[in-house]
Amino acid sequence: MQRVISFIVSNQPGVLSRISGLISRRGFNIESLTVGVTSNPALSRITIVMCAEDAVIEQVVKQFDKLLDVKAIKEIPTEDGIFREIALVKISSCGVDKKKLMADIESRAGIVLDIGEKCLTVQISGTISFINESIDLFKNYSVVELARTGMVALEMGDTELYDSKAAAMQKI
Repeated sequence: MQRVISFIVSNQPGVLSRISGLISRRGFNIESLTVGVTSNPALSRITIVMCAEDAVIEQVVKQFDKLLDVKAIKEIPTEDGIFREIALVKISSCGVDKKKLMADIESRAGIVLDIGEKCLTVQISGTISFINESIDLFKNYSVVELARTGMVALEMGDTELYDSKAAAMQKI
């Protein structure tokens, strides 16, 4: 079962390496890992997707919560989160029904970013399952190249994983 863990960490060199190393040393595989600076440039958000049982996720969260650079950590359950990924798909346009190809791209809310002589590049975004289904559809035309961003996730509603303003006030 896919599990999504979201971290807020200090935006420092080596933090990502320590986190991914802790997971790999325990023999778990990371299916997706994304990192980006938050609205506070001193902090980054890391989103990790891995397949693991409840006990493993609890252990991972407890161990990471002890790290100095980890400011906040939480598993985001499927029903409480918004999950998205972006994929760029280069599709062969040689010898295909271009009207059908464009209709299929439109049906997946794809955006054509580039049209070459032999290929076109499409951007699609959505959940992992939506991206997988879209790629399967595009395989009917021959996928030449593929790049995926990995999942990003936020909790729905007003919940914040880490309130940097409140944390700054506590230090005063």
